[in-house]
Amino acid sequence: MRNLIGRYKEFSDLEHEVIERGICTVCGACVAVCPYNALIPREETLHRLELHELEVTPDIYEKIEELCGHCGYCYYNCPQIMFNLDKAEEKEFGSVSGTVLGHYRGAYMARALDERIRARAQSGGVATALLKYAMDKKIIRGAVVVKSVKEEPWKPEPAVATKFEDLLEAQGAKYTPTAALIGVKRAVLEWGITRLGIVATPCQVHGLWTMKTSPRGVLKVGDAVVLVLGTFCYGTYSYNDLFIEYLMKKHGILPSTITKVDIDTERLRVYVMGELKLDVHRHEIHDYLRGSCRVCRDFSNKLADISLGGVGSPPGWTTVLVRSEVGEHVFKGALEEGYIEAQPLPEEGFHLIERLAKMKFEKGVED
Repeated sequence: MRNLIGRYKEFSDLEHEVIERGICTVCGACVAVCPYNALIPREETLHRLELHELEVTPDIYEKIEELCGHCGYCYYNCPQIMFNLDKAEEKEFGSVSGTVLGHYRGAYMARALDERIRARAQSGGVATALLKYAMDKKIIRGAVVVKSVKEEPWKPEPAVATKFEDLLEAQGAKYTPTAALIGVKRAVLEWGITRLGIVATPCQVHGLWTMKTSPRGVLKVGDAVVLVLGTFCYGTYSYNDLFIEYLMKKHGILPSTITKVDIDTERLRVYVMGELKLDVHRHEIHDYLRGSCRVCRDFSNKLADISLGGVGSPPGWTTVLVRSEVGEHVFKGALEEGYIEAQPLPEEGFHLIERLAKMKFEKGVED
């Protein structure tokens, strides 16, 4: 962990090696593990940077010098520094799968049976249904989810859900990054929750994994997460680029009027008041893809207990890869007790997610 001159690395090294290179995922791990609370998202800087079409730069975080203990926890818990997907997969499942989809026990198309969930779902509402089941059965006491900032519709922020209404409020894909692991820290240290679920993108799961396994990991926070529902992810976009510059300024669509955004393998579809307003090829927003996403190789969220996504299943259904023993227990329980219904994933759907995973893996290796 020491560099060539014998010192531990710290925030200045994190700035140089990750933030200045534009590969920070904004997972929030560095903030979540800082024992001095010396790193905080600086909202006024984020606003200023977004006006300049930037999002992750050296001054995205405010470093409070008089509080910083130069301990290096932020550096050694950053997944862009410490994380290796193959090693993590081997430690979690006993071997490296050798496939782009990773280890899994079953592949399904599923959907929630509760109409309240399906009415607001991005696809089949399975993540919400599984979290509700896990909370009802006391498998978890709360869940870290992502909801929209009330003052800025579609701008995401982490939230702690402890009841069904909280889960409903957080439904729907956001497609822009948020420091979800700050939500884990708040749930543990402020809410006192020690058994958490989380819905997370691959990079957020990588950050959580790093917090659990780093020599300077913070197990009190990381180990509180006992159920990981991981979303498929082909990339995220700057809130300012996608919602302000592209949708509002270029197409005249106000974020406050948007009821759903759907980005699949080829199309960007935006719904206003429930009606399709914009339908364009995904290539139109390719330049807005964030730097960290361009080097990521994990489409299917290989380390999740259960991986989920809309691609690969018919409209109104969710594609599900059940990976771990915990994931299998929750999925089968929800199925048996009528929270969800499921069928084997059609072969063509499986081949589609396999192809997308391969494309992202190869692109990440190239970059």
